[in-house]
Amino acid sequence: MSAVDKFLQQLGQSGPQVCLIHGDLVLAEPAAVRAAEALAAAHGLPKEHVELHRHPTSLAPILQDLRTYSLFGGAKVLLALDTAVFADRNAAAGLIDDAAEVLPLHSPALGPRERQAASRLLQALHLFGTEALSGLPAWAFEGDRRGRGGRARGKKQVEELRANLAPLLEAAVREGIQGIGEGDLAELADAVRSGLPDGHALVLAERSVAADHPLVRLLDERGAVLSVGTVESERGGWQGLEPIAVELERQTGMAIASDALAELARRTLRQEGEGRNRAGKGIDADSTARLAGEYRKLANLAQGAGERRIARNLVEQNVEDRGEEDVWQLLDAVATGRAGEALDRLRRLLTSSDDPLAARLSFFSLFASFCRQLTAIRGMMRAARVPAGESNFGRFRDRLAPSLQGELPGGGKNPLAGIHPFRLHRAYLAASRLPEPMLARLPSDVLETELQIKGESGEADAALADLVARVAAAGR
Repeated sequence: MSAVDKFLQQLGQSGPQVCLIHGDLVLAEPAAVRAAEALAAAHGLPKEHVELHRHPTSLAPILQDLRTYSLFGGAKVLLALDTAVFADRNAAAGLIDDAAEVLPLHSPALGPRERQAASRLLQALHLFGTEALSGLPAWAFEGDRRGRGGRARGKKQVEELRANLAPLLEAAVREGIQGIGEGDLAELADAVRSGLPDGHALVLAERSVAADHPLVRLLDERGAVLSVGTVESERGGWQGLEPIAVELERQTGMAIASDALAELARRTLRQEGEGRNRAGKGIDADSTARLAGEYRKLANLAQGAGERRIARNLVEQNVEDRGEEDVWQLLDAVATGRAGEALDRLRRLLTSSDDPLAARLSFFSLFASFCRQLTAIRGMMRAARVPAGESNFGRFRDRLAPSLQGELPGGGKNPLAGIHPFRLHRAYLAASRLPEPMLARLPSDVLETELQIKGESGEADAALADLVARVAAAGR
């Protein structure tokens, strides 16, 4: 029995009115639809009583609908897809920030401003299901980083804040202040704790769920949370593709060969963010949706041709390559002298980008830095009498890297200082392979290419490709 089937079976037994399914939406959405239909069936409702809301701007109208509909009609189940209400835990920390604005208290009697701050503090406690400050996690006191320039309170500041909030909480309890919540998060917390009208249910399908989110913890304690997994990039490949392939096979009735799945992922998947703004190993949601759409198209083609599964040649013939090129593999191809592969990867990097100009400039910046490292390494090899061609990484790290990253003979900062030993070793091997005259003129070649890329040439891509080809092919 799959994890989804077990969860559906559990829903039928416990019958939570609010449940959360999170992970890649290619997996989370169909699982949430099945969960909503299971909850509807448990109350004797047909599938037509399940309403789907995609990317709602607010949960408040949906929750209000569930509350008021019971006054005029029977029960129903609502399915909300990708609300992002669980994506950021900063909202909980923001309540503590609001309460902290009146600290320290100068009087045991609370004025209007202090009463509002006390209400925010009680709301935070209610969100976490506790009545004491000790029940709040440490990160809640660190503050909403969006309003603090990305900085969190330090350990000492957290302890001071916790101590200063204690008198505010005591005064709030003494004066009978209520922590009335506002916004989607507060209304959803009330729905989870207080319940919905009999027979009504809300199913949430989310792609992003923040770690330690208080509502996720609350729902998890009630057995109302299911994680279906996500796809992540890993060392030039992808992790988490298998569950998506299983789900798409369930939907289409057509399996896919492992090499065909890998090629389909290579042609469709892209990481979140652009360039240096990437969000870890996460995959852009639009690209996983594109993978699913291409899979369904390929399944129809395979069925029409009488095939038993999707083969790699079908992917190559029918799916445009709009996937993401790994710049580090491109640099590795240059470093090891594989000029043809390097040029192929460069072409793919530029043609698959949504913004070719930004991709060109970003890669050139990285490649120019690599070229400067090559020249610096060769200079330090000569100055420190470091032998060339040491292929054993352990010996290089222990015996040669300290000399390459040591003090310059004439003083000053070593440009190689701080480079990770593994990256330094790859660049060292490349510098060992390249002729010294070529490395000596490499800085001027890089400068000339930069001028061509930034306006002195109508063939910027050709200028960049020429530099890449010369560095890769030199010394072969």
